[in-house]
Amino acid sequence: MTKLQLELLERVRQQNPVVLTIPNMVTPDKVADGLSTIGASPIMSLAPQEAAEMVKLADAITINLGTIHEEQANEITTILKNNQDQKPMVLDPVAIGASHYRLAFAKQLLQDHHFTVIRGNAGEIAALANVNWHSRGIDGGSGQADLHEIAKVVAHQYHCIVALTGKSDIITDGNNTFVNLLSTSYFVTNVGSGDVLSSVIAAYLGVSKDYYAAARTATKVFTATGVKAARESTGFGQWQTKFRDELATINSSEVLSVL
Repeated sequence: MTKLQLELLERVRQQNPVVLTIPNMVTPDKVADGLSTIGASPIMSLAPQEAAEMVKLADAITINLGTIHEEQANEITTILKNNQDQKPMVLDPVAIGASHYRLAFAKQLLQDHHFTVIRGNAGEIAALANVNWHSRGIDGGSGQADLHEIAKVVAHQYHCIVALTGKSDIITDGNNTFVNLLSTSYFVTNVGSGDVLSSVIAAYLGVSKDYYAAARTATKVFTATGVKAARESTGFGQWQTKFRDELATINSSEVLSVL
């Protein structure tokens, strides 16, 4: 990770990209706060009637499948059909290994539309790759397959960047791979960490045409901030506050100093 790539951190703050998020209804406030804290502008919608206007307004789009239902599915498909200018899009396939409906819906979206990035944990990416993996609910689960290869398979299959996140993060476009080792157990405790990261990645996509660099940089900044906050906290509640504070102020030198 170079300082040149980390300039995207300040570019987000300066350009205030609008990120349209179809939210997981468990975490919309966390996602909105996270985007606002990094300098982006969050907007959310559940009304198909305004899809065209919302897509036109947005610099990037996040589709989160965490609480998918019929009305939300209609909104998602309407937004995707209106994305004729091909704004960069992130798919967060939350817990798709937990039900046949979620998995089928996610695969149909990926078949019908091009997503710039798929951001998910090991269990979610493994489900897309049709790899046997043990997971429950939203956890990353466990299995014997090589996660690097799973991520590459999905990247090739859907012609996109895959951000497989967990104790370590694997960012790949199918040919190039970046591994980020920064993590903290607070990310697991904090329900919605992945949801926030997906929309943060979208914000970075919204200010750069180098989508692979944007996905890597967003993930690095996000995790470095979490680790830095953890080192300065004595408990989960304190970490949550410190994490948001650090997201607003962390700079490229501080990101590079977190090892």
